[in-house]
Amino acid sequence: MKRTLLSSNSVCLQSQDVHRMISEQLSHLLSNDMEGYFCDRQIVSDMVVKASVSGKAIEGTCNSLENAPSGMTVRAYLNEELSVTELFEIESQLRRQLRADLPRRLWKRRLDLAMDFHDEPFYGKDPTLRAYACRGEAHQGTTWFYRIATVYVIHRHIPYTLGIVFLLPEYSVLDVLQALLGQVKALKLEIRGLYLDKGFCGREVITFLKDKPYETLIACPIRGKQAGTRSLCHGRRSYFTDYTFNPGKPEAYTATLAVIRTYEKQDGKRHAVWLLYVLLNVKTRNPQAIRTRYRFRFGIETGYRCMRQTHAMTTSRNPALRFFLLGVAFLITNLWSALRWRFCQRPRQGGRIVEETAYELQRHCQFLNQFINNRYIPISCIYAQVAPLDP
Repeated sequence: MKRTLLSSNSVCLQSQDVHRMISEQLSHLLSNDMEGYFCDRQIVSDMVVKASVSGKAIEGTCNSLENAPSGMTVRAYLNEELSVTELFEIESQLRRQLRADLPRRLWKRRLDLAMDFHDEPFYGKDPTLRAYACRGEAHQGTTWFYRIATVYVIHRHIPYTLGIVFLLPEYSVLDVLQALLGQVKALKLEIRGLYLDKGFCGREVITFLKDKPYETLIACPIRGKQAGTRSLCHGRRSYFTDYTFNPGKPEAYTATLAVIRTYEKQDGKRHAVWLLYVLLNVKTRNPQAIRTRYRFRFGIETGYRCMRQTHAMTTSRNPALRFFLLGVAFLITNLWSALRWRFCQRPRQGGRIVEETAYELQRHCQFLNQFINNRYIPISCIYAQVAPLDP
């Protein structure tokens, strides 16, 4: 695949370079059929990118620019282009673009990977659209969500999203895990450790991963008032234990848990907090080291925190459009990661280090925002149609 990064002789990164790179990636997701009197593929792409880096809706983004089409026009093009019947083709194209500019160093060592879920609330009642939504705990006024899962790696403190899956209601957690692992395997990357969110903690996943040649840490939810996993939260020290889930039932299974007692501050006072992790093929015998690996060494939520800063707002019920906007957010953060690795290396004794503050995500968004503003010109005044009654 053609790489979009600048040549090795380039030493300066400008806003037009960043804009060109993200536009090239989106050109693979949007067809050439978007041609009209006032709107084409590039304009639609620019409106989506600006809405993403601004964290606003497409309608408000278009209304803020003098030379932009209306938000209704852009959304009409997107809804026509992004049909729910082509959802999995969109997913396939997104995966290809996420892999476009991964650094070659990822293939030189075994990697620690993380997987997580992300929910987008769905408020519609159309049974055709609801067939693409999953049920979940009540959040933001609904129990229906469009749900995605991603796998990502943090290399030199920089996150890269490697794969993405749109979940249908009939997918099991094991189906999602196998799909994401399959995407990693297709890249021919070697796994050293796997860090999974609470949503993956279940018998099928634990049984599947038990015999894998890499270490796995799974955050375990604390359930029950007196019994259940809450019964493990006692004493004044962290410890390891073997715990049987669903005892006395056919679906019972046993796993090794790290039960960790830690502290957090609330209202200026320290309070004890318990954390549970399922351990598979983990050799570390220090419970606090388990917590450190899960939380600090990997930065389990980094990828999603970055994505939320580059995600356009929308209330659309079209699952393909919602998925597309999430994918654009991950593409923007992946491009930022690639550029920071490319342009922010600083020599030091024994090698190089990435100067993280030289090109933060905020500056990446600023570059894109600045270029699009120069092209479409933000509205800076309005005119009254009649003379004010109280001048």
